[in-house]
Amino acid sequence: MTQATEDERRLALLLADRIGMVLPAAALDGVVANQRLLARHHETVRAALAEEPR
Repeated sequence: MTQATEDERRLALLLADRIGMVLPAAALDGVVANQRLLARHHETVRAALAEEPR
């Protein structure tokens, strides 16, 4: 797992703040890693659906 960039950390904190959630600093890199994993999964599913005949 690569370190979260400062922009990714700020975005995670901003999104958490919007829903009234407090992210402890110790959890921030884990949250970013989960966001990356979810984005990769979403991309894979969309690509698979695009290839699937309808």
